[in-house]
Amino acid sequence: MRISFFAATAMLMMPSAGVLAAAETVPVTFQAIPQIMTEFDTAAEYRKKAVTYGRLAHKVELGQLFPTYIAGSDGRPKLETENIVTDQVVIARNPEPVSGAVYNEWLVPKDKWQATYGEVPMFDTFMPFKRIKTIKAIPITDDVLTLLGSKNGETAVIAVDWNTKGMTVYKDGFLADGGYGIAPDEMQKTYELVD
Repeated sequence: MRISFFAATAMLMMPSAGVLAAAETVPVTFQAIPQIMTEFDTAAEYRKKAVTYGRLAHKVELGQLFPTYIAGSDGRPKLETENIVTDQVVIARNPEPVSGAVYNEWLVPKDKWQATYGEVPMFDTFMPFKRIKTIKAIPITDDVLTLLGSKNGETAVIAVDWNTKGMTVYKDGFLADGGYGIAPDEMQKTYELVD
């Protein structure tokens, strides 16, 4: 009798595991939310004040998974996304490490890099580039997080072009009109208001 009870309990628990897996956060396309998009009409304009380093991929990197790290709440590197390196991307890097020798590096399609920085890198070693393109950005407030379907009031996951799992955005960070989020510390360190 006791074995039947445990077996029944285990069977009851199995479906809940499936429900938890199905309940994972689905990225939200913020561009489809009118209340958010109208905020961009009067949003402040920013330019990246820090240089961004860029390079072409090394041949051995092509086809490989490329991790992007950000600073976690504990100050240690936290995996943000992973994407596949192709010959159609530039590998971008912020000048300052996230922590120790770990840098915030990400992939940018060459055409977007060209439009943002004016020229595509010619080599597979990092070179500095100054951003020429400006962005409009709105603060991620409690109301914005609610519209984005935040489950904890601190973060939400937005849909982005480069990763089907989306991108985590943070309270007090920013949503950019280019379809991505900027973490609060990243905004403070690397962007400036355009006069």
